[in-house]
Amino acid sequence: MIETRRPFAPPVLDALSAVRDHAIAVASLVHYDLTDAAQRYLLSYFCTGIELAGASIALGQQAESIGIPILARSMLEADVDFRCLLADPAYVEWIEAAHDREWAKVFDEAINAGGAYLAKLGSEPTVRDERDQIAKREIERAHKGIRKLKAMERFRRAGMQELYYSVYNFLCSEAHNDARALISRHIKEDSKGVIRLTIYADDLAFDETSLMQVHDSLSVMTEGICKKFSIVEPDRAAVDRTFAAAKNYMASVE
Repeated sequence: MIETRRPFAPPVLDALSAVRDHAIAVASLVHYDLTDAAQRYLLSYFCTGIELAGASIALGQQAESIGIPILARSMLEADVDFRCLLADPAYVEWIEAAHDREWAKVFDEAINAGGAYLAKLGSEPTVRDERDQIAKREIERAHKGIRKLKAMERFRRAGMQELYYSVYNFLCSEAHNDARALISRHIKEDSKGVIRLTIYADDLAFDETSLMQVHDSLSVMTEGICKKFSIVEPDRAAVDRTFAAAKNYMASVE
């Protein structure tokens, strides 16, 4: 049942490590104003990308591959919102619309139903006032046509709609433990046609592709930060060299 864990190819992890280190170097050069909401969110997406890359590297080094597509999905979503915000600082309103809509769901359940997890929150004296403030903001946004966007709408706004039904669809399957993901992970047919249950028999090629998705998203974010904050980009020789090696490796195993 338990398969031997297969290590990830060094070129893939090397490329991701190089782009993560490069992003950290860029982050150290940013001069920012956190009173500017657009900068606040843009840099938060960038910092999230750096941390997701680090987490992906850690999983890859330990051959704990099941979590990598899930991290890649989160990275891709951060990339989408980063691009939307970089293109239009007014996208802050759409980000905060989503923030309020999710809190509204929590507050409504806490106030109306309570239950083991939300009863204490619902009894807090400030909750109803906070919910009323959200309602006012949502009415104001509705007059401007602003609301929480669906995932497809965010991808389309970022010019990445082709990824929604392809890469993102597969990454979501992994995150949600859909039947597709469960079967590909744990149900295998051996050379004799016997169906068996497996542990640690993930599709290494898919997971390495997921690592490269994390790499590509962080690379785009880093470039965007350099342009937005007029940063002279640090030497990227290691980034370019390791990416070329990873690209050649991925082509060789297709």
